Amino acid sequence: MQQKRILLILLIGLLAVSLVASPAAARGVSSGSTLFVYENGINFTGDLVGTAQLQYNPNNNVLNTIVVQDASNFELLAASVGSYTGSWDAVDSSGTKLGTVMIYYPELSIDIVLAKDGVSSVQQWGFLDTEYYQVKINAPHVGPSGLGAKVNVVFQGADGSETTYVSGSNFADIPVNSAQVLTTQSFRPKDLGKTTTIYAEWSEPASFRNYAQKSNSITMDYTDVTDPGLTITFNPTPTKTTVPPTTTVTTVATTVPPTTAGTTPATTETTSEPTTGTQTPVPTQSPLPVLLVPLSLLAGLVLYRK
Repeated sequence: MQQKRILLILLIGLLAVSLVASPAAARGVSSGSTLFVYENGINFTGDLVGTAQLQYNPNNNVLNTIVVQDASNFELLAASVGSYTGSWDAVDSSGTKLGTVMIYYPELSIDIVLAKDGVSSVQQWGFLDTEYYQVKINAPHVGPSGLGAKVNVVFQGADGSETTYVSGSNFADIPVNSAQVLTTQSFRPKDLGKTTTIYAEWSEPASFRNYAQKSNSITMDYTDVTDPGLTITFNPTPTKTTVPPTTTVTTVATTVPPTTAGTTPATTETTSEPTTGTQTPVPTQSPLPVLLVPLSLLAGLVLYRK
């Protein structure tokens, strides 16, 4: 009887482990699909079955080659891609071209706009402390890809504290399903601290959260808490090798910008290829744990009845 109890305990433990260790779903890609640096679990399907290499081959001049060791579970590393983004050829082991894929970094940037019209940018109008503002999230490649990515909009205080909850709204896990997303959530500068830096970061998928760059940041600094005038600093997307230039715009907002929809003020963005550290491959788990669940339950039931 004691041995049966021990076996039952072991089976319950095995069941618990199998539930935690459920495998991640792979993403099937075919010719014309977009792949992202840091993405894992890529499964070459359809016309790309048998892909052995990816080649960056502009004008039939191969400048970079990535070996695909497992075409059903491939991970795209930054060290392999480097600065070569855009169209890549997928070729088989004989060198025959099977199709093409697009490869990009998961670029992310933000702007802050007046909630009244969703257009008037703080880069032109500045802030009014009692107005509500929305965050405009730009993800030109990830958004249209159908990857199901999400971002957190983070509000960072002068003391380094961070939150995604401001003015009664939660800015966490915002779905990014198009090239540009305007948050339904909004905030007021008066609900923030005297100095607040706002930026976005990926929350899903996990590989983006762990390795991809954050967006540019916008810092609001009250020069006088009784004065709606703010010093606004726009920080380009940072890299780990250079210190990005900073443009400071000092505004004293005395009038409310027009409430009619207009054209988004033209801005010039400078992007640079990330030079992040080494990305550690994430091992793919076997589907065996899924099979262990019903087997463990059945064995446990049999022992219990005996």
